[in-house]
Amino acid sequence: MATNVQKGGMKKMQHSTSDRISHLPRNVTEKILMSLPLRDAVRTSALSSKWRNAWVTLPQLVFDDAFYRKLRRRRKNNFMMTIYQVMLLHRGPIVKFELSVPVLESRPEIDQLILFLSNNGLQELVLHIKQGKQPYRLPSYTFSCLQLEHLELNFCLFSPPLGFRGFSILLTLELSDVAITSEVFSSLVSGCPLLERLKVSNHKTSFSWLEIAAPNLKSLCFAGQFGFICLKNAYKLARVSISFYEWMPRETYGGGEICNWVTFFASLPAVEFLELDYGCLKFFSAGGVLDRLPTDPSHLKILKLYIESVDAFSSILCLLRSSPNLEKFVIGVPIHADEDEETLVKLSEVERCSDMSLNKLREVELQEAWGRRFGLLFIKLLLAKSPVLEKMVVPADNLFGRDRMKFMQLVTQFKRCSPHAEVYSEVPDADRGY
Repeated sequence: MATNVQKGGMKKMQHSTSDRISHLPRNVTEKILMSLPLRDAVRTSALSSKWRNAWVTLPQLVFDDAFYRKLRRRRKNNFMMTIYQVMLLHRGPIVKFELSVPVLESRPEIDQLILFLSNNGLQELVLHIKQGKQPYRLPSYTFSCLQLEHLELNFCLFSPPLGFRGFSILLTLELSDVAITSEVFSSLVSGCPLLERLKVSNHKTSFSWLEIAAPNLKSLCFAGQFGFICLKNAYKLARVSISFYEWMPRETYGGGEICNWVTFFASLPAVEFLELDYGCLKFFSAGGVLDRLPTDPSHLKILKLYIESVDAFSSILCLLRSSPNLEKFVIGVPIHADEDEETLVKLSEVERCSDMSLNKLREVELQEAWGRRFGLLFIKLLLAKSPVLEKMVVPADNLFGRDRMKFMQLVTQFKRCSPHAEVYSEVPDADRGY
């Protein structure tokens, strides 16, 4: 009898634990499904009757590159038709929708998707059009999605209807190769009062001017061509990355004033991370450079600069002198950057002066051609002016054999203001200091 009880208990226990996953709370099930690629989430409907319709109420639908590749590899049916089938089976609000289209072929099909989404409480829209004869023109109902908190567009035409006042609760905005005028862009940003993160990358079009007024903006990343940039009410802007493309017309640099640097930093009272390329340095330096900014960017902790030649050295010195709380400095110089005797002399003079001291600088990363005279003198300057420096990375990839050894021997002879400073060479089999 005991044996029968034991067997009965075992059967009951096996029955109660055989399908634990189907008895999970709804919010846990939903979290599991959302962590899966959409195709796999739909396939869970074959697990059991309880899972058959579990995916149809998911608040996010992601048709990304991976979804497209798997679909094209396994089936020959139409990509958009598959998306339509998923949308027809779906029930409830769609909070997030992501669509990646390799080639723009049928605009009306995407229009219909956005029309459907505009009536379903959409909060996050990611639309990546990879290529096409013309950018995808956003339909008018896109601008009625006033619950949007995140908007990411690639290769689209942004031309809102009259009366559009912006997305009042938008937090993040990312535009890549989006056709948009300077006026519309500035109006869009000012119409998003809660905007915290802005990223713009434009390879194909240029802006004559840019005005960015965003009182809650915390992160700005801009890469493209523009003749003038103005930041207003950027009291919370902590991360800034600005890049001009190499093929930006040279005449854009003309007409600058010595106050460019002053005006720029006056609009960034809270900046902690700053990344600028050579084109940006040239733009802000047009007309002249001050030895030191009248108002120090006292919150700046990380500075990254990428230059094409040493003629930007005056701007570099100005920024270093004016950044009392700088903790990390990264600078890149191309291998074939020209050196002029005047700059080399100025480097030596600055090392002997007492008007620059990098009292909080702990880490320096020097990229590319640091085996030449300019690089050696600049390394010497930084070592002599950084009393708490801990780590300096100096890649010598362009130097070989005896040249590399000679370079590192010279560096080890330089006076170091910090007793803890170590200089590292970026080589695969070396992780020790010199």
